[in-house]
Amino acid sequence: MRMGNRDRRSAPTVGACVVCGSTDTRVLSFTRLLQGERVTVCGSHKTAHHRSEMIARNVDELRRLTGDRRKAG
Repeated sequence: MRMGNRDRRSAPTVGACVVCGSTDTRVLSFTRLLQGERVTVCGSHKTAHHRSEMIARNVDELRRLTGDRRKAG
């Protein structure tokens, strides 16, 4: 799931992490969904996606795979 140099050079302008909404450009990156679509994510959610050992099919699945796993209480 690593971005090659070509991906970095041709990266479109980023907006916000599709999971948490972070707009801090210092932490934004990209991850790829199953069909090759690139979506903007923060570093934490990129790492969580990589560690999930699954490639999300869509943004909703990415949110489920990488969402906040801490339990209340």
